[in-house]
Amino acid sequence: MNVLTGLTSGPRAHREAGVYVFDVSDNPWQGVGKSGLAQKIVRRDDRTGHSFGFMSFDTLARTGVHQHLGSAFSYFLSGALTYLPTLTVGRMEGPVAYGPDVTHSLHAGNRHTDFENEFPEHLPDLSIRLEAVQVSATRVAGLTRRLVYDYVHTPHTRRMTQLMLLPGTKVPAHRLSALVDAYVLAGDLTFVAHDAASVAKAGDFVVMEPGTQVALSSRYGASVLVWADGPSHWEEGPASPELYGFTSAHGDPLRFGNRAPSDILAT
Repeated sequence: MNVLTGLTSGPRAHREAGVYVFDVSDNPWQGVGKSGLAQKIVRRDDRTGHSFGFMSFDTLARTGVHQHLGSAFSYFLSGALTYLPTLTVGRMEGPVAYGPDVTHSLHAGNRHTDFENEFPEHLPDLSIRLEAVQVSATRVAGLTRRLVYDYVHTPHTRRMTQLMLLPGTKVPAHRLSALVDAYVLAGDLTFVAHDAASVAKAGDFVVMEPGTQVALSSRYGASVLVWADGPSHWEEGPASPELYGFTSAHGDPLRFGNRAPSDILAT
């Protein structure tokens, strides 16, 4: 399997930024040193702890006690952790501290070290149902967006969104200021960069490097998860609104601990 291991050094420094589509459906699962855990990773950097790809968990599989030192996302394609076989799309954005009994290497940038929970009164994660997130229109005909997470209360200016394209939708050329990862949930997407077209279909991963000028289109329609580490800039037309949601925010209702503000007011 081809895996992008770094975006700022090595071969990347001697070529143009680009778009990479990964179809891992026929690739073997990669073991991580513990029975019941496996992965298909398309981008991994053990220096930073960043990674992107599939993670698989068998029934009753245990990862051991660990602490994420950066944002970590798991989109559940099937199953439920612990009690059912589970397949997730994982994007890790920082190293992971492992307890002394953890011997596997599931997470990029893992390290054995002592750690404490500085905020034990806070829930350890946020559970978000995509269909519960408000759908917003965009400046592009046939394209709507859900702003899933706006990284408020974190040190980063990033966005996680779901883009939904009707059949025939064309997204004009825009230039990326930072890394953008995408996972195609359904349909098809064509990415045009450097006069070359790359086609992604349902189940494919996409990595778009900083500095890339790219245009998108869909013949049959598409639903795609997008993680953007920085805003994009339209090549033509007004600068705002931005494509990946950087000119909007939802005020982080998730800070109320997996419940909408209305639910809390009612208790």
